[in-house]
Amino acid sequence: MIKALQVAEGTDLRPLVAILRRQAIPHQVTEAAGELVVWTRSEADAQLIQASYQAWLEGRIEVPDSQIANGTAGIPVKDLANNFLAAYWRAPITVCTILAAVLLALASGFGTDRVVISAWLFPDVIRGGMSWLSPMLWLQMLAPALLHFGAIHLIFNTLWLWFFGRMMEPHLGWQRYLPLLLLLALAGNAAQYLWSGGQNNFGGLSGVVYGQIGFIWIWQTLNPASPLRLPRAMIGLFIFALIAMEVLASSFIATAAHAGGLVAGMAAAGLFSLGRR
Repeated sequence: MIKALQVAEGTDLRPLVAILRRQAIPHQVTEAAGELVVWTRSEADAQLIQASYQAWLEGRIEVPDSQIANGTAGIPVKDLANNFLAAYWRAPITVCTILAAVLLALASGFGTDRVVISAWLFPDVIRGGMSWLSPMLWLQMLAPALLHFGAIHLIFNTLWLWFFGRMMEPHLGWQRYLPLLLLLALAGNAAQYLWSGGQNNFGGLSGVVYGQIGFIWIWQTLNPASPLRLPRAMIGLFIFALIAMEVLASSFIATAAHAGGLVAGMAAAGLFSLGRR
């Protein structure tokens, strides 16, 4: 991510945000050390943001109040399509993962069609008879992350994946984010399978989501100046929720997948930070 603009914390950037959205310029606004920072993905976009900001200050670009309030402009359907395309451009791996989970949920009747979901369950590696060199085996070990049982399960996981993915993928780049996502899915699935003694009737992106939290947690600790960060209270709430799920609902919630993803995300952040230095 490239810093395009830095202004005082009290500056109302909502009109500028509306302008940038109207122009489909990808950006992210963060707060750090009492200042607002506008980030983007390229030097060209940074120059466009700076030019738009200057034009807005000089009154050469006006933003109607309705656009500031809604944060969007134009016909709603068209705006939704533009937002989706902008999101795909910023976080294509995240968007494709969510779409894959939604399509599988529809195809499997939200986990009720046993014929469909049988192909997406974790392979029975404990009993052996499989080649570890087989690409199909590794795909089967990743597959349960896309499997969801019920609409609430799907909505909850994909919303959090969307929230964290839009922060992480533009910052890390898809070349690092994709293998990270695969690692988190594999770690969460494997942890749940081994912890349950070989039971494979589980699924969901929860391990990936907790892996994202673990990654951001360690990343912001090791890289204090990075814009990729979460409030510590939010991280603490997720850790508390994980403990509560294990104590109160471990019989029907794959808490080991959550924990496996969390630990894998923390370890990956440490390794990524070492490589960066």
